[in-house]
Amino acid sequence: MRGTHLIRLCALAALALPTKISAQIKTALTKPDHEFAESFTRITSVRELPSGKVLISDLQDKVVNLIDFAAGSVMKVGREGRGPGEYSTPATLIELPDGSTLLHDIIGRRFLSISPDGKPGDIVDMPKPPETSGAGPRFVLLGGIQNIRGSDNLGRIYFEGSPLGADGGSVDSVPLLRWDRVKPTYDTVGFRKLPPNAASSSVTPSQARFTFGNTKRFTPTEAWGVAGDGSIARVIPDPYRVAWISGKAQPVMGQVVPYTPIKVTEAEKKEITEAQRSGTGGGTRIVIGGGTGTGGAQNIQLPPPEFNDTKPPFDGAAAVAVTPEGEAWVLRTRRHGDETPTYDVFNRSGALVKSVSLNPRSRVLGFGKGTVYVARTDEDDLQYLQRYKRP
Repeated sequence: MRGTHLIRLCALAALALPTKISAQIKTALTKPDHEFAESFTRITSVRELPSGKVLISDLQDKVVNLIDFAAGSVMKVGREGRGPGEYSTPATLIELPDGSTLLHDIIGRRFLSISPDGKPGDIVDMPKPPETSGAGPRFVLLGGIQNIRGSDNLGRIYFEGSPLGADGGSVDSVPLLRWDRVKPTYDTVGFRKLPPNAASSSVTPSQARFTFGNTKRFTPTEAWGVAGDGSIARVIPDPYRVAWISGKAQPVMGQVVPYTPIKVTEAEKKEITEAQRSGTGGGTRIVIGGGTGTGGAQNIQLPPPEFNDTKPPFDGAAAVAVTPEGEAWVLRTRRHGDETPTYDVFNRSGALVKSVSLNPRSRVLGFGKGTVYVARTDEDDLQYLQRYKRP
């Protein structure tokens, strides 16, 4: 009996072994299939078209380009402005099922449609949410739809509600919302827990101030993304794990991934403080009005940041990207001075299945059909678009 029991234990261990090994697969993306020769300033979003050509937005240069890797050509799409075929601040490129694209214009508070062959089309105005109470859709569109995380195979767009409650104070969680442009309807598909003091506001007769983003850097913060079938990957920092939300079913909670916190150094604190002072880092404070009669909105300088003693396993919403098929890529934090990014990759059951590293000073932009797009930054801080076969 004892021998039989031992054999069964060995058999169970053998069955479990492939799962443990697969969770430790490490892949390095070092040689791209394509790298576009022309450089860009700040690649913000990428969209692979059915033809294999690629749209990219550059928020700093305020431009959208159509890239043809095969021909080595680049063509500007639309132009800066507020008229037809124009945009003020080109941000997220949203994939639609007919091959077309919606460009999110943040300050313009609208979308520009782009045809499958890269030609600018009609303007799509921001939708008006229904009147409801609480921190629901009524409070979504402060400054227009923000924090867009993607679209599904039906063309429904996923984004966050406002971090401000009905009284103007911060809430403890924010709704994850889905906009169906065809019906049109809004649905709440989940919630994301917010860190303390994630947002605040103050209103006077002459101006309104809104502050977004916790001023204490490296505060553990949940992030999320959406797969092609509309499933939500909610990435939790403490304990570190991924939960998948799909319709009304119970969330699928992945196993906890062990994590050893990384100490925040004094050199890193100084670097981040300088970046915030120069306007390249930190949170945002928006002021509407100002007592001068000019109105409008402006960003003003935040106070110097405070810091956690250690880093969470990932840092912020930009750390999470989800493939159309439903893999969640999570950019891990690393020690100060380590310029080699590494992504944890989780499957649909929330299991950690692989680790993917990139070349130094590189980051994942998005995904196409079996592809992953990466921005590589050179020593002059210029960015280059790369395409790899997805591992």
